[in-house]
This record gives sequence, structure tokens and C-alpha cells, in this order.
Amino acid sequence: MGNVIAVVNHKGGVGKTTTAINLAAGLTRYSDVTSSCLIIDMDPHGCATSTLLGKLDGEPPARSVFDVLRRAITPQDGIASTIYDENIDLLPASPSLESMAKTQITDRLAKVVQALSTSYGWIIIDTPPDLGVLTQNALVAADYALIPTPCTGLAIPTLHQMKQLIERVQERQNIWLQLMGVLVTMKDGRTPLQKNMKKELGNVFGPNDVFRTIITTNIKIEEAPAASQSIYAYDSGCLGASLYRDWIKKEFLKKHQKLEKRKVEMREHMELTREAAAEEG
Repeated sequence: MGNVIAVVNHKGGVGKTTTAINLAAGLTRYSDVTSSCLIIDMDPHGCATSTLLGKLDGEPPARSVFDVLRRAITPQDGIASTIYDENIDLLPASPSLESMAKTQITDRLAKVVQALSTSYGWIIIDTPPDLGVLTQNALVAADYALIPTPCTGLAIPTLHQMKQLIERVQERQNIWLQLMGVLVTMKDGRTPLQKNMKKELGNVFGPNDVFRTIITTNIKIEEAPAASQSIYAYDSGCLGASLYRDWIKKEFLKKHQKLEKRKVEMREHMELTREAAAEEG
């Protein structure tokens, strides 16, 4: 099963970390696959790490994904338990990831994920707001790319660059990478969504790649991380919890199943092509 999701967008403040955490928590609650999930924090700022460990003072953990990537410790030794109610583990970030961002190494995380994939039903990778080496590592390691974005005129032009990076990784390093979809986030619930904006998103990625669910701004979504809780544990009845829950149950898991079927068909086609080539040779 393809269970590795890279949450990516090189524009900051679009709800990547919030979506990564609430997706992980939701999958442990609502997915039939498994109740275990690992979050890998590849952002040197470590917002997901601080939230999941309940250390809002910003103090970096003693062991981090940076130590794993530089092979000072094993992937398993880098795992930390979180304080969340859900069964979520964490491979924490470190400010030292900045030094890796200056290299050209883009395949190191893939080897780490491969070593950990059999231990977790889902692996969610939170990424920094850029198109650099750390984000590229996440895409090379992932089965799927998920793009949270506000639906604004300023956000849409930058998504062309995100699409180009995904396509480049697909062509050169990870042929199995697929786009899970684009999730519109941080929309003001008091104003209607401009139809042309969502149409523009569909023009960039394809209309079937934009999720119908729209995550509107909600004070509970903002409060939950400060309380070191997922939105479901913090207030399961609030609008934010309902939106993320409906998106996961009604769209994300169905899209995942569809894309997994497509991957099987791709593998079968490649195998038949190889067999035909061998017979001709």
C-alpha cells in the first residue's frame, strides 16, 4: 500500500502543518487501514515537532530527523512518542536541517521512509515553505503529494512552480509519485468562494485534483495546536473538526483507494511491457 503522503506548498502560512497533523490524527481515527501514523517533520522551524511534543518553547529534541539523515542514529532510534490522544509517532525536526538544505542530496529521506514504512499504516511528511532540497526529499520519498492552499489570486501563480517540481520528481526520481489533490484552506467562511479562483486551481492541476471540501478559518483549528491536541480531541463537534473529518472520510480515503488501483495497473502494464521486450529480444 502506498501510505506516504508529502504535504507540500512553498508558500508559507497556508495550513500545511495544521493539515498534516489533523490528517494524521484523522487517519488513525477513521481509516480502516491501521491505527498507527508517523509524522516526519522536515521543516527546520519545527512547528509540527513543538506541537506534537507539547514543547512550545522551541527547544529542539535531543534526537531528530537530521541525525537520522546524516546516519548518526538509525531511523527507529529517532522516533519520539507524542502527547496526542491519537496513536501518532514523530520523527522530529531540528534547526540543523538548514545545513542539509544547502546540499544537493535529495534521496536520503527515501531510504529512511523505506526503513520505517512497514511499522506504520501511514507516514505524513510535513515540509518547509520552499522548493528546495528538504521538500524535494519529501517528494522523492512519498507515494502522494498533498497541496494545501488558500484560494487567492496571489496563491495560484506560485502553484505552477509546485506542479513543475512534482512533475520533475516524477520524471527523474520517483515515477510512483502521484498527486493526491489540492485542498483549499483558510477560507473566510463569511464570504463566498470566487468561482473563477477554484476554476483557476482546476486549470493548473485538473478539476478532479481539487477537493470539494474547503477548510474555512475557524478559531478552534487555531486553538487546538496550542493545547497540543488534534481538532477532533479538542472539540469534535466544531466546524473545523467536521470539515477535516468529512474531507478524510468522504474524499481523501476514496481518492487514495482510486490512486492505489491506478498504481497497480501501472505496475502490471510495466511488467507486461518488460515481458514483451524480453520475448522480442
